[in-house]
Amino acid sequence: MQNLPLLPLGLQNFEELRRHDMLYVDKTEFLYNILQTKTSFFFLSRPRRFGKSLLISTLKSLFEGRQELFEGLYIHDKIEWQPYPIIHLDFSKMGFKDIGLFASIEKGLLEVAESNGLELKNAGIGLKFSELMEKLHQKTGRQVVILIDEYDKPITDVLEVGKNEKAHEHRETLRQLYSVVKGNSEHIRLFFMTGISRFSRVSIFSDLNNLTDLTLHNDFHNLLGYTQQELETYFASHLQAISDEQGISKEDLLLQVKEWYNGYSWNGRSRVYNPYSILRFLDARVFQNFWFESGTPKFLVKILTERMIYKVGRTTASQSETENFNLDNLNIETLLFQTGYLTIKGYDVVQRLILDYPNKEVEQSMTEHILQGFAHTPKSSIALDITIAILEHNIELLIETVNALYATIPYQLFNQHQEKYFHAVLFLALKLCGFHIESEVSVSTGRLDAVLSHQNRVYIFEFKLNDSAENALKQIHQKGYYKRYQNQDKKIYLLGIGFSAQTKEVSDWKMEELLEN
Repeated sequence: MQNLPLLPLGLQNFEELRRHDMLYVDKTEFLYNILQTKTSFFFLSRPRRFGKSLLISTLKSLFEGRQELFEGLYIHDKIEWQPYPIIHLDFSKMGFKDIGLFASIEKGLLEVAESNGLELKNAGIGLKFSELMEKLHQKTGRQVVILIDEYDKPITDVLEVGKNEKAHEHRETLRQLYSVVKGNSEHIRLFFMTGISRFSRVSIFSDLNNLTDLTLHNDFHNLLGYTQQELETYFASHLQAISDEQGISKEDLLLQVKEWYNGYSWNGRSRVYNPYSILRFLDARVFQNFWFESGTPKFLVKILTERMIYKVGRTTASQSETENFNLDNLNIETLLFQTGYLTIKGYDVVQRLILDYPNKEVEQSMTEHILQGFAHTPKSSIALDITIAILEHNIELLIETVNALYATIPYQLFNQHQEKYFHAVLFLALKLCGFHIESEVSVSTGRLDAVLSHQNRVYIFEFKLNDSAENALKQIHQKGYYKRYQNQDKKIYLLGIGFSAQTKEVSDWKMEELLEN
């Protein structure tokens, strides 16, 4: 579209963004507040594609004394502008996969030294790091600013390909590097580290126990991501253009945008948009799953399928659980929260975090990836057929379509968890199509297998492995599973389904309408 402000698509360099007059959501008030605190050591964890690298780039320009780049921003006239010596280590660009982590860190430190006319004589990355801080301080007369981006990438990258031993090796290398930081605090003006994961303090941060963690800090929960007000203020012309193009009101457009891309929260109250998804949407002007296009959660899906976890969504966790990424015992709630697939929706009565999907983009895409993990790449037409089956109340088509999914499950996997696989694939397939379905629902008389609600209908499912659909219906009646759904002015259908472990499909099904409602 013509004459609209330039969107910083995929751009993480603050100087380039400002030089080309691209849209920049001013977060410098947060940076000013950080600089006013009594501590100088900070850590921030956020999911991928959330603007961490742009934040580090902004801090770098700030401490280079580039006042002209900040004209018109909050911090422009609030601080004394002067250049500081900077050590910037970006682990997403250090090439540790090619030359090894130790060598890539050493190379990075030597490049900083060389660019400042210094020679490092000590051996080892810890001693070199310490020597570099001290010499930069002595040469310039100013304390050093240390900016570390994607600190955890050397660990998470090897974890994703199943190399736990290499992850431990990389963790120990990083500990060598960070072990000298606290002892050199006299030389440090600011230490700021970002990453996706927050590893156990006893593993990688044992020598960095003076870090202020901004991840869940009440004053900095909106440091990254766009608030609703920021979206409507900075991107008003883009939103209006899309509204005009699609022929809908701006209010209706904003409701759809919020449903798709809003919802991330680190305090359970304020919610922000993923910057990457919003910028891609404003550019493409269509609703789709942009965040997942930039990287699929193969590692996470592998863990979920191995542990037979298919219901990802509303759950609870203590704050300590969300903060402790343990290499030897990966907690699934920790993993889902830190990687951004779940976010904080609020707190329960004992102040545990209530975690859930942030928005439609994440829930829809994650459900699709988990289904593919369980059923191994279903046919593209399957979701459409399932949708038609429910909309038209055509249970025969539903069963035929689901059986097509079961056929994709490898026997060696299916035989390990037969009944669980039947449950998981049916649940995920219906959820992917946007229907409201609950699995393993607890009622006063027991636990029913699944309930699906759509418009004026409620379907109550009972599954039986190597047993008849008739016996499944008998259990629904005997247990009175339908009672909590009566008096809702909805038709209630009882659906008994018999699975065959031998043929790996629904071999028997029977449905009846509950007449006494």
